[in-house]
Amino acid sequence: MNILIIHSHNANRGDEAAVKAMVDELLLKYPEAEITISNNGFTPYPKMDKRVKQISRFPKLQSKIAQLEFFFLLFTKGHFAFTKEAKTFFNVLREADLVIHAPGGPSIGDIYYKAEKLYLWRLNLIRRMGIPYMFYAPSMGPFKNKERSALREEVLRGAEKIILRDPISIGYLNDFLPDLKAEHAFDSALQHDVDMAVNSLIYNKYSDLKNFIESHEKCIGITITDLKWHPVHKNDSSAEKITEAFHKFIEQKVGEGYGVVFIPQLYGTGNDTELMNKFMIKGHTFMVDAFEEDHDAYFQQYVVGKLYAVVGMRYHSNIFSAKMGTPFISVAYEQKMSGFMKSIGLSEYCLDLSELSYDRLNNRFNALIADYDNYKNKLSDLHEYMKKGSHKSTEVVIEILEGK
Repeated sequence: MNILIIHSHNANRGDEAAVKAMVDELLLKYPEAEITISNNGFTPYPKMDKRVKQISRFPKLQSKIAQLEFFFLLFTKGHFAFTKEAKTFFNVLREADLVIHAPGGPSIGDIYYKAEKLYLWRLNLIRRMGIPYMFYAPSMGPFKNKERSALREEVLRGAEKIILRDPISIGYLNDFLPDLKAEHAFDSALQHDVDMAVNSLIYNKYSDLKNFIESHEKCIGITITDLKWHPVHKNDSSAEKITEAFHKFIEQKVGEGYGVVFIPQLYGTGNDTELMNKFMIKGHTFMVDAFEEDHDAYFQQYVVGKLYAVVGMRYHSNIFSAKMGTPFISVAYEQKMSGFMKSIGLSEYCLDLSELSYDRLNNRFNALIADYDNYKNKLSDLHEYMKKGSHKSTEVVIEILEGK
C-alpha cells in the first residue's frame, strides 16, 4: 500500500504535529504501508518514523524552469519527466494508492492566493492522472476571488473526500459550491497521544527549562507572531498592535509573579525565536530551544502540559493546550483558530486580532483565572471527544483505501 502526502509545511512544530499524528495513526493501522511525504520546505521533519520517506516538492514556487517542466508534465499527464526532482516525485505519484493533501492552513482559497496556484496545479495533475486524492482536515477558503473558480471547482469536485478542520472553512466551501458537502474533523494533532515516558526523559535532561518551571509557582506559555509574513496582515498595523499588547501583558504577568515560557513554533530558515527574544525579561522568562531535534512537536505538547496556562497567537500552540488540558487564550488571525474555538464551545476565550489590545487580552486572561477549575475540567471532558473527532480523517483514509 502506497500513500503520498503532499502540501505538508516544514520547519513548523504545528504542521509537524498534525502530520506526525496522521502518519503515526496510519502506521498503527497499516504497519507495512509505504508512506512518502513531499515536503513544502527545505527542512525534513525530525524524528519521523524510519518507515516514512521524505522528498522535495515539485515544482518549487521559486523555480521557473521547474514550473515549465511541470506544465509539460501536466499536458502529458505525468510522462517524460527529465529532471531528477520531477522523476522522483512522479515515480512516487504513479505508485500511490491515495494522495493526501496534508492538514494545514487555508492554502486553497483567497488568503494565500499567490501561492495557491501551485497547490491547485498539483492537485489537478493528480486528478487528470486518475489517482485518488483527498483533503485531510486542512482549513480552506474564502473563495470570493472568481478568477480561479473553474480550476478550484475541478480540483474540489475531483476529490474522493473533503474533510475540513473548522466550521468556518466548511461555510466558505458551502458558499462556493453549495452542493459539494465537506465533513468536519478536529485538527489532526489531537488524535495521537503524546508518549509521556519518552518525553519525560527529554524534559528531565533539559535541566534549564525544568528548573525554570519548577522555580515558579505558575508559568504561562506564550507564542507570538508579528504577521509580517502574512499576505493579508503584513501591510496593516497588526505588528505594532501585537508588540504593544504583548509587551504590556508580559510585563504585567511577570510583575504578578508568573514565569513566562516562550514556545517557538517555527524553526529552520524562518523562526519565531528571534522575534520573541525581543519580549524576554531576564530571570523571569525562558525561551524553549526549538532548533534541538529532541524538542519536536510531541515534546512541545508535553511542555505545554506542565504549564498553568497558555496565551497563543500560533494556532497549534492552542491546539496543544486543548489536547494537554491546559487552559488557554487564543488570538485569532485566520478562521482556523476562531473556528476551532467555536466548535468546542470556548469562543469567549478567543480574541480576534482586530480586537487585540493589552486591556482586552488581560481581561480575557483574568476571566480564565476566575473560571480556571471549570475551564480545566471542560478540557478534560472534551479530550476523548476531540481525539475521536480528529481520528475521523484517518477513518476516511481507511474507508477509501479499503473501498468501503
